[in-house]
Amino acid sequence: MLNIKLVAESSAPAADVLASAREFSRRRTDVWPNVSAKGFEVHASGETFAEVTEAALRGVIWERSRYEWSRPDSVRQTVLDSNALMPGSSWEITATPNGGGCHIDVVFLREFTRTPKGRLAKWVNRLAGRRLYGWDLRRALAVIESQ
Repeated sequence: MLNIKLVAESSAPAADVLASAREFSRRRTDVWPNVSAKGFEVHASGETFAEVTEAALRGVIWERSRYEWSRPDSVRQTVLDSNALMPGSSWEITATPNGGGCHIDVVFLREFTRTPKGRLAKWVNRLAGRRLYGWDLRRALAVIESQ
């Protein structure tokens, strides 16, 4: 299983960062650059969860996931089904107040299917996953901070 850890600081309050991770309107595709509008669908949602299909690369890679935020300082996504990721793959974002902004930890745990798309995703994640996920996080934080 591939394990990628990211750390960031933001001038945005922790509550704003976590609210953006829990945001499942069409605005999500404006904040999170790795989420494509094509293939985005909310299947169910409640006080502390959402079940969502999201796509990346204009719908080429998709995953149906359950997001949970029962803890006040984090949001966790777990893959239920995907054309590239094995069920149980996950990512979790934790944001804690730090002065006027927050400290952010993100952990990706990825296992890939043995399909052509899974093999491609595994190769890309192993070679450049940390840089790509880091770029996505920095871009999302810039959008959150500008609001």
